[in-house]
Amino acid sequence: MPPELVAVAATRLAGVAALSPSPATVAALTDAGLDVRLAALADVAAGAADAVVLLADELSRSGDHAEGLVADVARVLAPGGVALVGAQSALHVAANGGPAGGVRAYRADELERLLGHRGFAVELLCAPGAGSRLAGAPPDYQPALDRRPGLLDAAPRVVALGRWHADPAVRSRAFFATLPRKVVAAATVCRDEQGRLLVVHDSFKRRWTIPGGVVDADEDPRAGAERETWEEAGLRVRADRLLGLFTASGPDRLVLVYEAVPERPVPAEPTAVHAHEIDAVAWVPLPDALARLDPMVAEQVTRCLASPGGSWHGG
Repeated sequence: MPPELVAVAATRLAGVAALSPSPATVAALTDAGLDVRLAALADVAAGAADAVVLLADELSRSGDHAEGLVADVARVLAPGGVALVGAQSALHVAANGGPAGGVRAYRADELERLLGHRGFAVELLCAPGAGSRLAGAPPDYQPALDRRPGLLDAAPRVVALGRWHADPAVRSRAFFATLPRKVVAAATVCRDEQGRLLVVHDSFKRRWTIPGGVVDADEDPRAGAERETWEEAGLRVRADRLLGLFTASGPDRLVLVYEAVPERPVPAEPTAVHAHEIDAVAWVPLPDALARLDPMVAEQVTRCLASPGGSWHGG
């Protein structure tokens, strides 16, 4: 086992009884004075281990079954127990010709998500030896350097220590922290009795669009669409059926477009409440509105009117 991996274990497992399924890991860590015994995870009773060590590329060699291996580790750990795991670094492997067949390499954030997705609270994420390699010195674990974000993928292996908490709420927080973060926006397609479309001019983006914006925390998207229409067009509406759902990137987001029914009387010349955001509001005949709108928004409106209730990526 590389000495820098042994050094990480020595700093984190001193005085802790641990187990590992790797004879090489057990031998190396025992020689370093740590209490580590050999055991196959399948033979260990649930909740019987205080620490599990996987530093012999077990996760990488598990390929698509790495999630199952992490689940096995969680099963055998006692509440408050820790898992010290390592995996081949994706950046280092790519620089050396790519992974061997069936071997899965990880970026540091991917390894962190792998543990967090099972409910582990990650207390250490490092690239043992990255700092010394950068200095042209023999590989050695330098905690202050090897934990720096810019060096986390700069060593042959990335290592993480995750703690298995007894409290399911803590595990749930760790799990939810691994999930993608999507921005949710809501907009309205609002037409008057003549069929004209309500459009607004965004003074910041300098484009014509339909009323809409980001849904607030704990806000129902339908209510968000109604609020945005009031703020941007000065028009009270009832958001009715969902006309379309759009996904897009940059940022990763969902846009829900609702059909809006305006409250009567409908103002002939609506005015934005948030005039600092919107500098013009107008009712425009549909063909002219589609020509005036930002092309992406025009495509969204066209799809919503042609196939209400659909979902699309982009556009």
